[in-house]
Order: sequence, then structure tokens, then C-alpha cells
Amino acid sequence: MNTLYWIILVIAVIVIVVFNAALLGAAIRFRERRGQQPRQARGLGGLQTIVGAGLAVLALALFAVSVVFTEKARTVADTGPNGLKKSAAITGGSGAAPIGTATPPAASKSANPLQITATGQEWLWRYTYPNGAFSYYKLVVPVDTAVQLNLNSTDVIHGWYVPELGGKFDAVPGKTNKAWFKADETGTYLGRSSTFSGPAYAADRIEVAVVTPAEYQSFIDEQRKEIQDAQDIVVKQIQSGETP
Repeated sequence: MNTLYWIILVIAVIVIVVFNAALLGAAIRFRERRGQQPRQARGLGGLQTIVGAGLAVLALALFAVSVVFTEKARTVADTGPNGLKKSAAITGGSGAAPIGTATPPAASKSANPLQITATGQEWLWRYTYPNGAFSYYKLVVPVDTAVQLNLNSTDVIHGWYVPELGGKFDAVPGKTNKAWFKADETGTYLGRSSTFSGPAYAADRIEVAVVTPAEYQSFIDEQRKEIQDAQDIVVKQIQSGETP
């Protein structure tokens, strides 16, 4: 999309320069001189037709280029050699393994992006990882890894926007939108909701921590363990008649 923006910007600048140069040239050529009437331009119908046809062809070419680049933007990049490589059962479309089940084994290569569900709600984001673990506010992802976000919302429209990782994407109630990014460097990337969502909208911020694949795996394993431990405690309290 950045390439498309630059193409359109360059063409727009060229068109502006050419048209303003033509206007300046016409003003100089046909200006009024002392003791003389300004020259009259006649017989420019053919030139107008040529210019109009040229602009029409340019508009069609830009439309075609825009369609091609927009379709390319939908294509998810491959995970790099330093990224996370998991089996399709972890990163693909088989869905997240629920809490309490074993994590599928790692594979040597993955043709699918790492899929994470991002749920917008008033006024924070919940991220659900492939192993069933989840986190709030902060999303943790491995570096050099294609990450697909499955965006949805529990209440109103929320906009997921981290400028350094891509464009703006909407999370709409009752619908799942898809977006993807791949961070080339580790670090913390900050963003915020790009769509007004209520009185606490200002607090609806986004933090993406890009870490090594080993750190990512350790994080989601620890999250999964803590969630499972908490659920076990609640179950024991309920079975023993205690108030959770």
C-alpha cells in the first residue's frame, strides 16, 4: 500500500507541475502588452480532446494499478527464517487448542501465518493465542513472523491501529475482519483505537511486544498455565462449597 501511495503521489505531482506550467505559459504568451490587445487563442479543440483522452487513459491506468496493488496487499507474507515455525495445528485454521489439552508439536516449517484473535471491547483489547491462552491490552508476537489478526468486537466498532505495523483495521460486532503484519525487529510498538468508541475511548490503547520466538512460546505457555491454575482453584472452591 505504501508503494501505491508513492506511485499516485509522484503522478499527482507531475500532473500538477505540467498543468501549472501550461497555465503559466498561456498567461505569458497571451498576456496584454502596452498598446496591443491580448492575443486570442483559437482552434484548440484538438488539443483539448488529446489532453482529455490522455487524462482518461491515466485515470484508467491508475485504477488498474490500484486494483492490482490492493489485491497484493491481501496476500500474507511468508514467515522469515528467524520467525516462529509451527505446524498448521498451531498457526493455521484448525483453531486454538482449548485450555486443558496438550499443545500440538512443533513442525519444521509452516505455510500458514500465526493466527491470533483480537477482540475489541469497551475499552481494551483481548488477544487469544493459538494454545487457548489470552492477554489483555498487550499483544505478544514473535519477530520475523507473519501474524494474522482475526478482529471482532463485543459491543461497538473499534479500530486497531499501530502505525509502525500497518494500516487501520476495524473490529465490527457480528463480523470477523482479517489483518496481518510482520515485525522485522524486536521491541515495543504502540498504537490506539482509531475509531471513537465511547466516553473512555482515550484509554483504549494498544501495545505490541515483539519478542524472539522462544520468548513468545514461553509467554503463551506461562499464560496458559496461569489460566489453567486459576480455573482449577475456582473449580476446587466450588466443589468444596467455598465462595470463589
